[in-house]
Amino acid sequence: MLHRMRRQLQVFALTLLGFATHAHAQTEEHADALVSGIISYVRWQPNQQQLNFCMIDGQAKLISERIFNPPSNLIQPRTVQVQQFSSNELLQNEASAKHCHILYFVNSSDKLQQRIINASSKNSLTISEENEQCRIGSAVCLYRSNQQFKFKINMDSLKQSQIEIDSKVLFLSKNYQGVE
Repeated sequence: MLHRMRRQLQVFALTLLGFATHAHAQTEEHADALVSGIISYVRWQPNQQQLNFCMIDGQAKLISERIFNPPSNLIQPRTVQVQQFSSNELLQNEASAKHCHILYFVNSSDKLQQRIINASSKNSLTISEENEQCRIGSAVCLYRSNQQFKFKINMDSLKQSQIEIDSKVLFLSKNYQGVE
């Protein structure tokens, strides 16, 4: 059983690394494949027709504006609508925050992220850029280290979100953290 799980983790890691290598060859500055890979391992509602990806407080630096264009075959549902919001908009209009399936924080402090997360839907995946500590705020924290894109998982935030994410992502996150 342990051998089988270890083998599945290796296949998952190689798959993500393959996407990252392919993405690296096309755009040297973006973590599109890493983010798409993480999103693809989330168990969304079976009747979900579209994912609403809400970019908060600016234009992303680590992912490209073409992250879902063309749509990824791995992400289900395949339709992903990207919308821009300021943190003030989301805090003043809770309906907008509850509309988001994925909250992607660009220039928001950890504490501001937590305020928005508390006001949003319980079933939202939260991702932030350049939150290397990953102690409060988003469940998934992207950062760049040694010319590589890495991520950490904040287990408390992930549990609060009530998002079901495949355990392979959690294992891979630990592997990424150990390699500096």
